[in-house]
Amino acid sequence: MANTITVQYQKSLTSFTIIEGAVEELATTFATVQQRTSVDDAMIDALVAAANGLAASATALKSITYTPPQP
Repeated sequence: MANTITVQYQKSLTSFTIIEGAVEELATTFATVQQRTSVDDAMIDALVAAANGLAASATALKSITYTPPQP
């Protein structure tokens, strides 16, 4: 079971790395290629909301108490 959990963490961290890269690309685009629009601002707000929800879900993992299955 520990191996399965390790794989889940690895998948999550890989996904975070991809998202971080995409955010960095957006930052570069907005700084050097084109100005943000109101649509961009709305999409950024959606990214922030999703990130905040993910942070809350990840933090909630610490409050889960293991209950072993009944034999």
